[in-house]
Amino acid sequence: MSARRRPGGGWDARGRVAGGGVVALLLLGLLAGVASPGFPVREAAAVGRAVAGAAGGGAGPAKAAPAGEAGRGPHIGASDAALADIPPAYLARYVTAAGTCPALTWQVLAAIGKIESDHGRSSAPGVRTGINRAGCCAGPMQFNLTNGPPSTWDTWGTGVRAHVYDPAHAVPAAARKLCGDGLARPEAVGRDPCPQVLGSAALHTALRRYNNACWYVHEVVTLAGGYTRAAPAQVPARDPFVRALVASPRITTTASHGCDPAADLASGRLDLRVQSLLAVLAERHTIRLSCLRTGHSRFVKGTTRVSNHTVWRAVDIDRVDGRPVSRASAAARDLALWLDGLQGPLRPSEVGSPFEIGRRPYFSDEGHQGHVHIGYSDPLG
Repeated sequence: MSARRRPGGGWDARGRVAGGGVVALLLLGLLAGVASPGFPVREAAAVGRAVAGAAGGGAGPAKAAPAGEAGRGPHIGASDAALADIPPAYLARYVTAAGTCPALTWQVLAAIGKIESDHGRSSAPGVRTGINRAGCCAGPMQFNLTNGPPSTWDTWGTGVRAHVYDPAHAVPAAARKLCGDGLARPEAVGRDPCPQVLGSAALHTALRRYNNACWYVHEVVTLAGGYTRAAPAQVPARDPFVRALVASPRITTTASHGCDPAADLASGRLDLRVQSLLAVLAERHTIRLSCLRTGHSRFVKGTTRVSNHTVWRAVDIDRVDGRPVSRASAAARDLALWLDGLQGPLRPSEVGSPFEIGRRPYFSDEGHQGHVHIGYSDPLG
């Protein structure tokens, strides 16, 4: 996480699950339901009800599971996407840790875990050993080890450096931090730091203190929604973050190159990283979008490789600060070089431009002399 200051406020531990036995039961229940997608365990729902009762989830006769839930594990509000993506052991830890904080959902913790380390599966520096490329943070939840004193990990974790890499310590520490940074007393939070993002002011405040950027808050909230079963479908064009991008005077579009970036931007279907990157770039420059998806060729020119434009993971920019992109444009060169400093989920895997920079992720060819192309080769995570 990129938070640099020690947050104030205490941590309300109401609802803390006591003892390792309940955690073990929860893990058993989750493993029973989701360890083998496609091979549902019989009576998994009954295991889930037993786990919920042991965790204080209610006594007495259990209600019948909703249609489609039987055999899918305990009814914890997990979407099919969550069950397919989150390793069972991580899912158990997210659910258990979220239960210690009144206004925290396990889906929010899981979304952070996805963004920061792909639930511990990322091979990036600092996830399993060492420090990340920014030189500050480590572990599956990316706690800062170098700020302070005390560091963020000293404040919310165990203080033992080796523990930061262990989800058994890192996930509960993330829950404590989020709780202490606003979710323990949501009613006490005042101004919303990210009013253009779905969700409460308390959630936005806690997430901004985890990583000080509204694009990050938007990514967490959106991913958390995708992890939630039966969540009301959000019509993309009504997403306030998307509408803010469309309305921004610092982001314009043109159809002069045969694409329709205005409609694509308004659709809300862009990869979250592209949406977030546009918001960040608009804080530094005025930009004109020349292509997103519609109108772009399916394949990369001269190849049979599917273009990232086709799958909503790329953007072309043909004007920066009012000037056309060319080798003579200092603003376009500044934008392109600035991208090299990005770390984590916003770091692009391809940047095409007129500039011969000579290192990854940059490239330059005859097809990229009049615009800056920014793309992401893999799905988020």
